[in-house]
Amino acid sequence: VRRRSLPRTLATRRASRYDRVMRIAALSLLLVAGTALADGEIRLDVRVGETVEREVGYARGWFCDDASLLHGDMVTRGDRNYFVVTGVKPGVTNCRVGEAYSFHYVFEVHVLAKR
Repeated sequence: VRRRSLPRTLATRRASRYDRVMRIAALSLLLVAGTALADGEIRLDVRVGETVEREVGYARGWFCDDASLLHGDMVTRGDRNYFVVTGVKPGVTNCRVGEAYSFHYVFEVHVLAKR
């Protein structure tokens, strides 16, 4: 049984459509993987009684697993937001700055003892 082949132009169009779909799928996977990598924790060291701040762009709001270790606040300067942390007692906690389903930062906050 001999198979009829598609005309070259139709076969080429199907191949280019397939290539386009595969490129879009690959790009989508890279974007999702990049987002997952962006969720890595950023280490933030602060001593008891001292204050540090980190720029967080347009992220709003914060939540820490153990807020008893620190005093946290969000301040806006110009068109940027800053996460401000003051150490209260030694320990380690994770803090998320930003909303869960939008752009956010995760900080691993290490509150160190006074010198």
